[in-house]
Amino acid sequence: MTQLSVEIIDIAFPTNYGVAKKDGRVIFVPGGVPGDIVRISMAKEAKGYAYGSINAVEMASPFRTDPACPHFGICGGCTLQDLDYKRQLDLKENYLRQTLKRIGGIDIDSAGLLPIAPSPDEYFYRNKVELAFGEKDGEIILGMRERVSPFHEYSAATVPVSTCPVFSPTIEGIIPVVREFAGRHGIAPYNTLTGKGFLRHLIVRESKTTREIMVILETTQRAVKDLGRLFEAFTKSIPQVKSLYLTINDKHGDAIYYNQLQRAAGQSYIVEDIAGITCRIYPQSFFQPNTKAAEALYGRIAEAASPAGDEHVLGLYCGMGPIELFLSRYARTVAGVDSLSGNIVNAQENCLINNIKNCVFYAGTIEKVLRDIKQPGTGLLVIDPPRGGVSKNGMELIIRLEPSRIAYVSCNPATLARDLKIFLGHGFSVATIAPFDFFPHTSHLETLVLLKKGSG
Repeated sequence: MTQLSVEIIDIAFPTNYGVAKKDGRVIFVPGGVPGDIVRISMAKEAKGYAYGSINAVEMASPFRTDPACPHFGICGGCTLQDLDYKRQLDLKENYLRQTLKRIGGIDIDSAGLLPIAPSPDEYFYRNKVELAFGEKDGEIILGMRERVSPFHEYSAATVPVSTCPVFSPTIEGIIPVVREFAGRHGIAPYNTLTGKGFLRHLIVRESKTTREIMVILETTQRAVKDLGRLFEAFTKSIPQVKSLYLTINDKHGDAIYYNQLQRAAGQSYIVEDIAGITCRIYPQSFFQPNTKAAEALYGRIAEAASPAGDEHVLGLYCGMGPIELFLSRYARTVAGVDSLSGNIVNAQENCLINNIKNCVFYAGTIEKVLRDIKQPGTGLLVIDPPRGGVSKNGMELIIRLEPSRIAYVSCNPATLARDLKIFLGHGFSVATIAPFDFFPHTSHLETLVLLKKGSG
């Protein structure tokens, strides 16, 4: 097997593989950090590119750091903990810059790109974690799915974890309680490949302001006994646990579903405060995973878009409505649209408990709702779509609204660039691009783009 000494010059997002070049060919090197000089074996080769497996780090990069997590490297969660955080931000900003230029044809130098805003917390920033059940040496384990590798077939194996420095220290107490409960009842974990077994996922949500915790146990269809005792065990050792749910999922695969949801014990929700707005969080609530970074983003939307007090604001893909509730302070009326009825019920409830009277929410796809309802002239349009961006039909309806300004919040630079290109072709111009790091130690980032009708 051919061995080479190469320098890692970049990181390839979203795989987070190190990038080297040799004799005009790109070599992807999992585990490589920009600035490293590594000796690799050419393990997998194709036309124009190859993959290299690190045999030794001959000279460590000045950007290489010691990971805070003992499970780093095999866990499929974080992939950049061994890279200096400032360097992570630089790479994400450059990735955004290159993607917008390559796909969207956007002149970044004149587009008002702001420096990427770091996460307020580098660790313990996530308010939600999803752990998978597995089995090792005859014992039930909880952890993350293995990291995807180009060198072997993915098996969906569970890597046991005892801690998670990007979520919360409380997970160190929650995992043993759940494992003891499952072991005592002899409940087998679910196998994603065979479809056999029972225990699927453990989802934990934590309010970063009240510190209340919700635990959700996902299983296949079977009676679960003593969930009340499981809740008692939680509250004895982790009093922050306020809510326990069970969700039944008999679908094949590894996705989490909340179609059959039962509250087993405790409160029906936990409470989060964001920018002075009280939000009730339920198991299926869509809420940004980084509470403090989301608060900074919402403030930037208000600052950049400057909604006038007599203006009408429309929010698409609103989830449980935190952006819309935040902007209600600055507008005459605010409307929100989301395809999940549970999110809309949640948004309406949050509107009531905050005594907000100028918001209305609609359940349905934007393609349906924008055709069926009559809205006053939209001054500010807020779009916060899933990773796939806005559909072709949805984009056509948005263009017809003729808003004076659009605040587009995106978690995917590629689909953001695609959609921006369409807006630019319909008379909008980019006023501001503001990236935010919602997910330290991963390749993901959030981006706010403010568009204005006309050229300036």
